[in-house]
Amino acid sequence: MLRLDYISCFLTILSTLLIGRRKWQGWIVAGVNSIVITMIGIRTAQTGFIPANLFCIAIYAYNILHWRGGSTQGSPAAAMSDTLASQVAPAHIPRRWMRRRERVPAGDERVSRHSDRVRQRSLPHQR
Repeated sequence: MLRLDYISCFLTILSTLLIGRRKWQGWIVAGVNSIVITMIGIRTAQTGFIPANLFCIAIYAYNILHWRGGSTQGSPAAAMSDTLASQVAPAHIPRRWMRRRERVPAGDERVSRHSDRVRQRSLPHQR
């Protein structure tokens, strides 16, 4: 006798791993798992499983069509990287410096939160 609960457990783990790796085949495995769960619901007279898993199968079919359809038209990542390459990125300024620059004038050390710290000063080149 087939143990559908063990098969469903295995298919759940496999589909989760495949979808986590962004493989469209994971949606097919998840659809097969929903069919197995529907069979479990029919055998055990738990009819609540049936409409829920039929809905899941429809969602899986929709996802498969969109994932497979997107790969035949070209990579969307390539199109996005083209638009990013044409834009000029501003120079990166860390947030903590940005906040300090907005609030405190350049030579004023009294207002700074870290005014008690010893700051490194350059020595005059007299030697």
